[in-house]
Amino acid sequence: MYRLFIINVILVFPLFTAVKTFAQKLSNQPNIVVILADDLGYGDLSSYGATEVSTPNIDRLAREGMRFTHAYSPSSVCTPTRYALLTGRYAWRTWSGTTTLWADEPLLIDTARLTLPKLLQQVGYQTSIIGKWHLGFGAPGVPGWDDIKGPNYNLDLKPGPLEVGFDYFFGVPHVGQFPHIFIENHRIVNLDPQDPIEIVLDPRWQEEKVSYLQRLEGNPKHRFTGGRAAKYENEDLAVRLTEKAVEWIEQQQQEPFFLYFAHRNVHGPLRPHERFVGTSEIGVYGDFINELDWSVGEILDALDRKGFLDNTLILFSSDNGGVEDYKPSKFIEINGHPVNGPYFGQKTEVYEGGVHVPFIVRWPNVVEAGTRSDALITLNDLIATSADLLNVSLPWNAGEDSFSFLPVLTSSGSSDPERQNVVLDSYQGLFAIRQGPWKLITGQGGGGYRASEIALKPDQPPMQLYNLRSDPQETTNLYKKYPELVARMKWKLKKIQYSGRSR
Repeated sequence: MYRLFIINVILVFPLFTAVKTFAQKLSNQPNIVVILADDLGYGDLSSYGATEVSTPNIDRLAREGMRFTHAYSPSSVCTPTRYALLTGRYAWRTWSGTTTLWADEPLLIDTARLTLPKLLQQVGYQTSIIGKWHLGFGAPGVPGWDDIKGPNYNLDLKPGPLEVGFDYFFGVPHVGQFPHIFIENHRIVNLDPQDPIEIVLDPRWQEEKVSYLQRLEGNPKHRFTGGRAAKYENEDLAVRLTEKAVEWIEQQQQEPFFLYFAHRNVHGPLRPHERFVGTSEIGVYGDFINELDWSVGEILDALDRKGFLDNTLILFSSDNGGVEDYKPSKFIEINGHPVNGPYFGQKTEVYEGGVHVPFIVRWPNVVEAGTRSDALITLNDLIATSADLLNVSLPWNAGEDSFSFLPVLTSSGSSDPERQNVVLDSYQGLFAIRQGPWKLITGQGGGGYRASEIALKPDQPPMQLYNLRSDPQETTNLYKKYPELVARMKWKLKKIQYSGRSR
């Protein structure tokens, strides 16, 4: 049975005619390319201090643009971050909460909501998403929906990306889960009608015997049969998605356009294409990073061939921190390579290693090359920043948790950002809030996949307070030392949670 939920329909009125009039007058609208890596740690790039791997193409973005040192994914797992990136709204405000979606679950984004691609569509952009979606398909009451099994993968998979603002979609529903298929717009690619995809329910789910790791391996509630001609091999996935992104760029005959390239690297399973096997001294994880860096180079080359590169705003980041396995709370090091750099924790956890991500912006003639910013930003902020760039005011019920960092970009990183705090969450629903150098975690541990298996420690404080300026590795809990600060930060977190907005 799919998760019971209530969809609060939020009416978002179209942007005013005046906005469109302004868009017609606006010249030199930049193309926008967002490249979102998957599970890439803060320490996985040589531009962020890595010494055991080399990422020359991604480093080029930093060398020719601005590198942020205090950027966050709003969540430590995939789905919530992707929702926040496209809507400017924390995903824990939705029926899904802080967890990821599975193959039988509906579209998470309300089709009435203003999204980043819708905003750009309304001011003349061609919009596309290539890569990992992981935000669900279909909805109860829509043709093709089964109340037990979810969407029928043999029919049109909608609502989906096209219904929330994209003109074109080519990609995968998720990574790691089944079915392993490509979808173009609403349909599975190469699906043989004589070999339909069938869902076989897994009775173990009802007995609650399916572990978290089994769910990660693609068997959450059921398994898929059929669809053999449509299946991809993991080794081919990154190359195929990159080729499709390059093809889409080369097909563009006019500007402006928006490409959201949601990469599959470096999410497990770690299976790079054969051309990258053995190319790194740290093993297959480094091979996978090399494949990602090659892919970014292909995008840059395609933009350059078309003459688009100098008029394109490129943003590169990751959906959460890196992971080695799902053991709780650790510093991750793979063959001498610190995946999350100096930070403690990993994917699924609210510690810095799970949410502190690389973030690079390249925008010729606007962002000064080789600059660095310590501004506090999060992936929520893309919609407010884009609206600011286009001189468009967001409606009151859009981008509720999004703040523009355009002044930071146009002032070479020296301007004070609008964002004063960020709310972070873990897979298990443990929250944190960061304000200035201070970070309050509202419980013990990091809230990761195995958090429920760890007993609470009655001799330890019930929450955690860290000064990230002096203690970026979150080693010294100051909860008992600053009770008034704890009270203020708890109040601020509750206000954001219950008011329905941050801005």
